[in-house]
Amino acid sequence: MAPDRTSVQSGSEQPSHDAIDNGNPAVFKPKYFVLDDINIDLLTVIATLLSVLSFFTSYISSTKTIAVATAIILPLRVFFPRPTDPEGLVLITGGSGGIGAELSYIFANHGNDLVLVGRNEEQLENVKRNVEQKYKQKVYTITADLSLPGSAQKLYDNVTSKGLEVSVLVNNAGLGAAGDTLEQPIDIAERMTTLNCITVVQLSQLFGRDMARRGKGWMLQVSSVGGWMASPHHNIYHATKHFVRAFSESLSLELRAYPGVVNTQIMPGPTQTQWPTRADAEETVMFGMPGGQNDPKQVALAAYEGLRKRKRMVFSSWDDAISSVFMQLAPRSVHLTLAAMANSPTRGLARMPEPEKDQGKRGQKLEGRKD
Repeated sequence: MAPDRTSVQSGSEQPSHDAIDNGNPAVFKPKYFVLDDINIDLLTVIATLLSVLSFFTSYISSTKTIAVATAIILPLRVFFPRPTDPEGLVLITGGSGGIGAELSYIFANHGNDLVLVGRNEEQLENVKRNVEQKYKQKVYTITADLSLPGSAQKLYDNVTSKGLEVSVLVNNAGLGAAGDTLEQPIDIAERMTTLNCITVVQLSQLFGRDMARRGKGWMLQVSSVGGWMASPHHNIYHATKHFVRAFSESLSLELRAYPGVVNTQIMPGPTQTQWPTRADAEETVMFGMPGGQNDPKQVALAAYEGLRKRKRMVFSSWDDAISSVFMQLAPRSVHLTLAAMANSPTRGLARMPEPEKDQGKRGQKLEGRKD
């Protein structure tokens, strides 16, 4: 007969309790009266509600309300926040291909030196060569698997030990795996959640603290429209992107207390990179649909523009934005059914076109900096 009381750890230590009780300072720095895109959106909502309300009451002139609201909101939306080009050294995870490589070329074209992090050493060197030849910027490469526990701290220590000062952090590396949750190996689930969630948080904390001390910095979180939907057959990956979306939005608001530090997240839809192939998703309805994938360069450009405009969130295309809003507004039964269908296998009837894998060949198509 099995004992009715056992423990899966040795000793009586409770490290999770100790970490909270003895290690968490519980510091709060709320700051609300800041002219950022969050408050501009809030003012827009209030002005719109007042304008609508003015049509149903005789106490408020609808014409004057709309005129005043327009006079206040329109200049704010046009001129604020003021765009600023990210300056200094840029660290990009997942920099050996896809969106990460395209971001490398964009930042280099704007005069930024780079630290590229990835697992594929050959492709990292190809991206490095492209940047140095086409844009004449300095590039450091670091081979690392950020899905391993403790890898964020090791990466930070490696960078700082070289005397490098990171001004822009791009959390781009991600891992996905298609299939039903109960059929996926435990280690894949652990690596997905470590890379997509824990590493993102820890790198944001480590490099973000340095930015806060200097009073300047930029962070870009590469999320996904999957963060807006529950997604059967791609459940764990999309759940991690829910995490990234919530984390990044809240971080943007918290950073009001640290003037000069910007946080933006990009929400790409299906994109033609090597990610779907590695995730065994290239023959799903979502990725196999003809013309249904974003160009990684398009995603990278949208991300860069959102970052320089100090936006808390940007979508890679209007299609991605509209589909995300629709999935939020749709009844849950409709939402779940459509998501399950989108992630269902096509059984060979449709397949995503093969993405560009060799960054050496990609370099032949780069135009270089236009002075």
